[in-house]
Amino acid sequence: MKLPVATESGFSLVELVATMIVVGILAAYAIPRFVDRTGFESRGFYDQAQGIVRYAQKIAIAQRQSAPKGPIYVVITVSQIRICYDAGCASAVTDPISGAPLVLNAPADGAVTLAPVTTFSFSGAGAPSVGAQLAINVNSTGVGDANRTFYVEAQTGYVHD
Repeated sequence: MKLPVATESGFSLVELVATMIVVGILAAYAIPRFVDRTGFESRGFYDQAQGIVRYAQKIAIAQRQSAPKGPIYVVITVSQIRICYDAGCASAVTDPISGAPLVLNAPADGAVTLAPVTTFSFSGAGAPSVGAQLAINVNSTGVGDANRTFYVEAQTGYVHD
């Protein structure tokens, strides 16, 4: 049995041009979004920032201010969150995993910042020292990335999105 012979082979000029247009669009818009890690780093930092503030509240509740060091302070700067036993952060809370001071640093490239720069404490009941709801902003300079905000409630200290 004889197989039919193809009379044409390869791609037409229209197919090649269409392929080149699709590749050009991907190169201009999609590939930079895949290569830029700022969005992933900013979301990860946001989740860690929210978690470390929650952890500070849990430490304060667990100690019930019976520890000689007093309430737990959260010190927020533009690029860092520290958890301490005093407002000046001379005595830092120890990270249970590493044994080092409990500090969360923003990604080194400066694409993620915190606002407002503030210091507050959690009492033994878990209530923060601020008189109103505190909004903590995690700002990102990444292409197409969103700024994120989490809140610390004034009465209860509840930390949420």
